[in-house]
Amino acid sequence: MKWIKQLSLLLITLVLLTGSVQIFAASQSTEAKDDEVIKEGIFIGDVNVGKLTYKEAKKKIQDRVKELSDVKVTLNVNKNIIETTLKELGYKWSNSEVLDEAAGLGKSGNVIKRYKDELDLKNEGMKYTLNMDFKKESLKKKLKTECDPYNIKAKNASLEATGHGFKIIPEKEGCVVDYDKSTNNLYDFVMKKWNKKSDITFDTVIQVSKPEYTTEDCKKVSNEPMGSWTTYFTTGASYDNRNMNIKNGAEKLNGNVLYPGESFSCNEHLVPWTEDNGWYPAGTYVDGGVADSLGGGICQVSSTLYNALLRAEIKVTKRFSHSMAVSYVDLAADAALAGDYKDLVFENDTDAPIYIQGVYSSSGSITFNIYGHDTRKASHSVKYESELVSTTPIKTEERKDPTQPVGYTETKSGHTGYVAKLWKITYENGKEVSKELLHTSTYAMSPSVTIIGTKGGDSKASDEPETKKSTDKKKTKTKKSDE
Repeated sequence: MKWIKQLSLLLITLVLLTGSVQIFAASQSTEAKDDEVIKEGIFIGDVNVGKLTYKEAKKKIQDRVKELSDVKVTLNVNKNIIETTLKELGYKWSNSEVLDEAAGLGKSGNVIKRYKDELDLKNEGMKYTLNMDFKKESLKKKLKTECDPYNIKAKNASLEATGHGFKIIPEKEGCVVDYDKSTNNLYDFVMKKWNKKSDITFDTVIQVSKPEYTTEDCKKVSNEPMGSWTTYFTTGASYDNRNMNIKNGAEKLNGNVLYPGESFSCNEHLVPWTEDNGWYPAGTYVDGGVADSLGGGICQVSSTLYNALLRAEIKVTKRFSHSMAVSYVDLAADAALAGDYKDLVFENDTDAPIYIQGVYSSSGSITFNIYGHDTRKASHSVKYESELVSTTPIKTEERKDPTQPVGYTETKSGHTGYVAKLWKITYENGKEVSKELLHTSTYAMSPSVTIIGTKGGDSKASDEPETKKSTDKKKTKTKKSDE
């Protein structure tokens, strides 16, 4: 009976001490220090961290995490092999707080709890889970980055002009990765089936993608254009650069197929404005005058195309007038291109593909034809009229040029200013049924300027000192716009 009394006294003592022990334990930090030793018998995943310092255990866990995340993953995508790693796919340690829990085991709580923890560790040990995980959305994005280049996208049926109608290029089905299924399958394999040792080979889930437009859609396209327009230009050596730009522009726009609902930007098909892209320096409108820049003359291409689109009654979503009037189309019927702020943009608002044909003739003309499925009645027709609203006559100016000798003159011709409207008139059975104002365009007046040389004259006429008397004969030069 003596041992029972001793045990009772021990228990009473422990109970009395519990309150003070708890207060003492609460005042101590539970955060493990680098040099604190973890109790024996503790595992995190398959890593034995017992009898290691916190710092040593952390290093050992990080090495294991690196070993797991560096595992090679081979992805099979449409018979293409992509090699990556679990780490690159977003696989990482997701419960780093477990190390603090393991380090604190047996070191907190009251005496009874500590005593019990010690017994459990000696008898059974303690194993914490090392959680490695993906975020599914991140995994999906990583798969898209890796696999997208190897997707075989479906190709719509297309058209090719042959000179006697159209050749239809058949559609092709595509094979693309199903990212939702592939993500779920890879996630489940790594998290539930993988042995955490071997490299991983994974077959992505492939689905067949159907083309949106088929041979049947292309068969709707008529061999007769829905709309056509031709403009003319001057030929000859002095116009070679401008005409080469017209040819280059026609070739870049020719042969494009636009499917229903798609939008077409001329600038996107013509840039960059560089010599390497086939552009030559030629006259363009700049600051109320004419100056050479790469691509000069391209606006005749866009203006000709614009008029063909009007006749085809295709929806034009962006169109800009020139800063000054041009000669190759009626007022308000032009379409200027400039930098990234003036563009000709249109949309296929029909039920079939449309084909853009640009034809350049070295004899001095450019033609655009718009082919498609023309559902307009034979009795339907349209006409476009330019209405002159106002005119601003050309003013004349004289400017002295101290860099040119006395007797030198140069005349730069000006441009008349205009305001004009473009009307669309619709006829049914030859009878006018509507008249619609499309837009009003304003073209600036630029003055005719005569430049007079003053170099070598008296000090009042010249801004530069005279160095020698000029013996040059009178010269006259006239610069005209070829826009």
